[in-house]
Amino acid sequence: MTIATTETTGVVVPVVSDATMALFAQMAVNIPEADDGGAYENIVLQLLGATDVDGLNAPWDTSDTEKLVGCRLKIETIERRPSDFNAGLGLYLVCKGTNMDSVEKFVWSSGSVSVVAQLARAHFLNAFPVIAEIVISDTPTKNGYRPQRLNIIAFGGSK
Repeated sequence: MTIATTETTGVVVPVVSDATMALFAQMAVNIPEADDGGAYENIVLQLLGATDVDGLNAPWDTSDTEKLVGCRLKIETIERRPSDFNAGLGLYLVCKGTNMDSVEKFVWSSGSVSVVAQLARAHFLNAFPVIAEIVISDTPTKNGYRPQRLNIIAFGGSK
């Protein structure tokens, strides 16, 4: 069984069973690994295009998820990266696409168990691009996290 230690209590709790983790691993292994070589390039290009203070801080802005909540997103590609977060599936996803409401490109990462599982399954089904909206729970968990999930609208860019 995959386990995690809660941040506040130190108690070890099950995340998913071994059987579920094995099923997930079969799907996740085919998600491309993130290419670290392009990460610095992207950061420098973003900084060189900055026009204000926010732009100069943008590569490290962790509030991007909040800005994307409720927007119709065309998630065009996903890449996996290993996660050292104690709870979860052992990886997080870097998602790239287009915010269909603003027509701006976005890069967003998520280690949410629900989001990772949803996108891993969509990738397994060759359903990309995925049209979706990010939903964040109004009610935090006992550990203070606000769970995320996707409201999947369509596969293959059909909407």
